[in-house]
Amino acid sequence: MRYAYRAFGYFGLASIFGALLFGFHYDTHAPWGNYLFDIVLYAAWAAVHLAMTRTGFKHALYGTRAGSPIERQVYIVVTVVSWLAVLWFHRPVPGGAIDLPESLRFAGTVGFVLCVLAFFEGITFAMLDGLLGVPSTALVLSHGQETPLLTEGQYARVRHPMYRAAILAGLCSIVIHFNAAQILWCLMIAGTFVGFIPIEEAQLMAARGEDYGAYMQRTPWRLMRGIW
Repeated sequence: MRYAYRAFGYFGLASIFGALLFGFHYDTHAPWGNYLFDIVLYAAWAAVHLAMTRTGFKHALYGTRAGSPIERQVYIVVTVVSWLAVLWFHRPVPGGAIDLPESLRFAGTVGFVLCVLAFFEGITFAMLDGLLGVPSTALVLSHGQETPLLTEGQYARVRHPMYRAAILAGLCSIVIHFNAAQILWCLMIAGTFVGFIPIEEAQLMAARGEDYGAYMQRTPWRLMRGIW
């Protein structure tokens, strides 16, 4: 069971980048109403994802087991299954498209690979296991005091380097698939990351207090140095 869950978690994590690289459904003859369908579909996924990260939800559902491996495992299973459902059921959207020169699409692919490397910078397989809550491994990257606060390496430059890498990967994927569908989905995904940052930081402040406040003072930039 441990290895099956591990494979499932890794597949789910990689599917985010896989979807960006593969491209979202696009069809010049698709009905325009598909835009609304896809937006509502993604919004439903994002709402569930956000609700499961809220402290009140965690304590109401898990009680004293909030912040435990079982909570992380349930979160990963629900998030991955619902995300794969979004990929399966989303509809093609119409709109403009530009067939960029092959050299630009190649450059976009190289940039995409570099962004994936940046996303996983400094992360070992043991840390990924902890991120996914693989049984018999130590948790990492939680809001509470049960895991260490990452403040070094890329986290010393911006407070959310993994989000930044994912957003930049989305921008590169638009160069690979320069069409309305790719732009729509990359905007929605990027918007989720940007919107989630203040919520996540409020949770971190509530859980870690002065430790996170001092980190914010040392590292003032959330996503892009000199911008935000």
